[in-house]
Amino acid sequence: MTTTIHMLMIILLCGIVTWLTRVIPFVMISKIRLSEKTVKWLSFIPITLFTALVIDGAIEQHEGSMGYNLNVPFLVTMIPTILIALYTRSLTITIISGIVITAIIRWFF
Repeated sequence: MTTTIHMLMIILLCGIVTWLTRVIPFVMISKIRLSEKTVKWLSFIPITLFTALVIDGAIEQHEGSMGYNLNVPFLVTMIPTILIALYTRSLTITIISGIVITAIIRWFF
């Protein structure tokens, strides 16, 4: 196999595995009935995941240093993106604008 075909196979297989890890839990949970307590507990997961991702992006640690630093480009990107999300209430517009703002900020930082 050539290197290109080998790389394309790896990308395709990684995509399939990623897709399956997202689809299989939904299929499994749709077949069973969950208790009210479980459903209530699961309702908090998106909020907690979002918070963890934001905190992880806002605080960074560099190799060889003790302690943490604020990720200024991330914070500068986050503020206008949040304002756009609140104004438009559109996930697609928010994501696209966040990507564009990130590209612009990275250009300067």
